[in-house]
Amino acid sequence: MTEPLPGARVDAHRIDPLESGWELASSAPGAHETADAAREAHLPWRPALVPGTVADSLDLALDAANHLDGEDWWYRCTFRAPALDAGERARLRFDGLATIAEVWLNGARLSTSRNMFLPHACDVSDLLRPDNELMICFRSLTAELAIRRPRPRWKTALVAHQNLRWVRTTLLGRIPGWSPAVAPIGPWRAVTLERICRLEFTRLDLQTTASGLEGRILLAAEARILDGSRVTGATLQVGPHAIPLVSDQAEGRVRLSCESTLPGAPLWWPHTHGRPDQLDCTLRLDTDAGPIMADCGRIGFKSVSMDREDGQVRLVVNGRPVFCRGACWTVNDFRSLSGDPEALRQALVLARDAGVNMLRVGGTMVYESELFYGLCDELGILVWQDFMFANMDYPFTDEAFHAEVEREVTHQLGRLQRHPCLAVYCGGSEIEQQAAMLGLPSTEWSNAFFSDELPRLCTAQHGGIPYFPSTPTEGVMPFHPSTGISHYYGVGAYKRPLGDARLARVRFTSECLGFSNVPEDEAMEDVFGDARPVSHHPRWKARVPRDSAAGWDFEDIRDHYLKALFGLDPIELRSRDPERYFTVSRAVTGEVMRAVFSEWRRPGSGCGGGLVWFYKDLWPGAGWGLLDSAGRPKAVYWYLKRAWARQALQMTDEGLEGLHLHLLNETAEELHGVLELDLLQAGRIRVGHADRAVSIPAHGARTIPADELLSCFQDLTYAYRFGPPKHDVVIGRLLSTENRQVLAEDFHFPLGLDLPFQDPVGITATSETGPDGTHIVTLQSPVFLQSVALSCRGHVPEDNHFHLAPHQTKRIRFRPRTDPAATFRADLSALNLREAISLRANP
Repeated sequence: MTEPLPGARVDAHRIDPLESGWELASSAPGAHETADAAREAHLPWRPALVPGTVADSLDLALDAANHLDGEDWWYRCTFRAPALDAGERARLRFDGLATIAEVWLNGARLSTSRNMFLPHACDVSDLLRPDNELMICFRSLTAELAIRRPRPRWKTALVAHQNLRWVRTTLLGRIPGWSPAVAPIGPWRAVTLERICRLEFTRLDLQTTASGLEGRILLAAEARILDGSRVTGATLQVGPHAIPLVSDQAEGRVRLSCESTLPGAPLWWPHTHGRPDQLDCTLRLDTDAGPIMADCGRIGFKSVSMDREDGQVRLVVNGRPVFCRGACWTVNDFRSLSGDPEALRQALVLARDAGVNMLRVGGTMVYESELFYGLCDELGILVWQDFMFANMDYPFTDEAFHAEVEREVTHQLGRLQRHPCLAVYCGGSEIEQQAAMLGLPSTEWSNAFFSDELPRLCTAQHGGIPYFPSTPTEGVMPFHPSTGISHYYGVGAYKRPLGDARLARVRFTSECLGFSNVPEDEAMEDVFGDARPVSHHPRWKARVPRDSAAGWDFEDIRDHYLKALFGLDPIELRSRDPERYFTVSRAVTGEVMRAVFSEWRRPGSGCGGGLVWFYKDLWPGAGWGLLDSAGRPKAVYWYLKRAWARQALQMTDEGLEGLHLHLLNETAEELHGVLELDLLQAGRIRVGHADRAVSIPAHGARTIPADELLSCFQDLTYAYRFGPPKHDVVIGRLLSTENRQVLAEDFHFPLGLDLPFQDPVGITATSETGPDGTHIVTLQSPVFLQSVALSCRGHVPEDNHFHLAPHQTKRIRFRPRTDPAATFRADLSALNLREAISLRANP
């Protein structure tokens, strides 16, 4: 048994996925030691999905009580195999077995796996028959955890069983409080039969970087020649560049190498700062028996570093500082751990469209699929990559465990090194924090694996990528936000006022702002069915995330800010008017996150980035996600889309200094526009106006005090309070100079967010069907509309949950989610309208 080499696909190889005809059955732990014994036991076999998990095959409800870890799970399939040609070898490849697995082919034991993150390949050339039976047994994890082992230095409350630190498996499904209790078991990634012909790579190290405007590539490869041919030449073709390789052949093996510069090669950029350009890469070996081609995929060239001057933690890509914003990735589909590829693309396109330029794959999850990293390459989304360690005191002094982890890391680095999206490597999640919070001295917070061995492996296999031993890390305490990497929940779980986002002096937060975000009505039906949505329903509360052993959940946190921002009693509101409670709650977390990112993105803030905890929910409900578990945006997604835009206007309340307008331009061209300021009274009467021409440098920003724009003192933030307030809404707007199109806008509510209801008279909302099957809704209102929500089943709008200024025309395009012929019917509502308005498409 070996770990298959990630990377190039040789054209002479034949790969047959084993995806059909699988069955599974369960048995008591240890009841059957061999495949023959299990076959003779006449187990109750049933159809199974491969790749997939037991929960996926059984179609288990995510909130159903289950004890999957308590049983052995058997998989079997039969397959035909052709006779091998001379010099051919055959192997079975298992890209992921979760978690303690034993494999048999035709009754012969092939291998054992204890690591779901490490693929395996077994040479079966001498075992194959025309008809074959493959069996896999996934042994009970409960039985494994019952084995007595040395105690850890500290215990974590994240998981129920401390011995999980000995097993290389995901913590998903085993974290009480915020993960469905469905354990991932089974062949969760592909099983394939591979026929190896002519050549087999035993090493393929392909690394790229950039120096100025030059791409640089480093290759070191070794291969076995299986057909006895002699190599006469070798070339690495990178786009239009043909790079000759140094080759050395002896005793049936060939070594290949190059270290080359590619002047003028296009650079790979995060999409917010440029184009994520890539080039096709192919390795060609010329032999006296004909050429052999190996497809190395698409590669990109970038330089990346971390600016740490004066305590900063700011990512620099291709010499340009990047404010990183995005979220912590979960999984595309919880039960299968993979899900539909098109759904994955849609989720990542939504991220790109929202201005996300970084996603973090955290240590409680799984190493993601090649498709995930390939899509991030294509879309220009940076990836912060944790290794799969979280919160626990891992037994690196155990030789077997240490060797297993070293193989895991080596394999993962080998496949990730060619993805230009990779921007940061991190030892794991909250390991230093867990030890520090439990009162251990700083000498016990980490160990040599995270501080020395892991960064050394990263440097060797993917040089030039910043590394952190843990997240959070550094400082007097690793969780202090003003030093190094932090997890910031001051605004959020710790109920700090919005001003704490500045007071905390956050440098870079790799997770933050965890809120129970209420999904749209369509998603709420996945929880309540036809019943009336109420927040005290047991199924709803069971899916609200909570920390283990805490006497509160994250709905309580959202309620705290509902009262702080709207001045409403959440208990009374949800008791009296549950529908309005959910409507207001959607806006609450959006307004909080918009305000925090406005603070962090303003010039001079000192913050290098923030990643929201989570991007997508694990199951239906009011989870941490910006998307619900079906991939549909929640209200908070739209608020953040505006806060994360490349060209943005964001306002901050500077107290007695008044209101400041921050103009941001991440594009490569200077932006010339018009800055407008409007003051509204009672949502419809304009009591103040100012405008002026402005310019924002390329990749730059400006801050303009609002008082500069006005000809007289207006007390915009109502800080001085000389008499009754004269306005309740301040609108800042950045317009293009050519056609005065709105490029960006922001709103300030000096008296709070609980605005009085408005009369809907005069509001116009029309819709029309475009030639491409999309639908365009045009809105206009004589009064200010607060948090306009457009609900349309089966369609995705390009904007939603926005404020609409009086007499401003707003056009929103809707695209069908799946069915182009889906009926278009939308409902329009706003926080300050008592009733919704219905829309139908005009032909």
